[in-house]
Amino acid sequence: MVLLRHIPFLRSVFLHSVSAFGGPQGHFGMMMKTFVHQREYVTEKELMEYNSFCQLLPGASSTQVLTLIGFKRGGVYLAVLTLLIWILPACIVMSAFSFLLPYIDAKNSGAEIFRFIQPMAVGFLAYASSKSFHIAINNTITRTIFLISAIVTFLLFKSPW
Repeated sequence: MVLLRHIPFLRSVFLHSVSAFGGPQGHFGMMMKTFVHQREYVTEKELMEYNSFCQLLPGASSTQVLTLIGFKRGGVYLAVLTLLIWILPACIVMSAFSFLLPYIDAKNSGAEIFRFIQPMAVGFLAYASSKSFHIAINNTITRTIFLISAIVTFLLFKSPW
């Protein structure tokens, strides 16, 4: 009975798990959109604190942040369910790809399928950066660090991918 009230949260976690892409930085922007602005499960400040804390820990920070949100909402039981719902879709898809790899490789069409992966990753990272910009960059020193980092990155790499 208690689980029924958490079904919308678990549904949000599932939708996030099948659509999340771009690594922890990309996941952060999507978490901000889904769990802060759309559903209001946590505040922006809480999500930033959870993310900062999980960056200190070894392991996958996106997994830890989502599990922590589940723990905050419903204790250990919901945290474990959140972890399983977050992990299972990726495990199923990766397992399927491992069995389909010889077929895809034989057809030699594998390169065409994945040609947009890098631009998509850059887009997700740009979205996450723009969403977290207003939260993280809030005084003169952080603006200065941001500006110098952007200039140095542009001068050294010239291309985002």
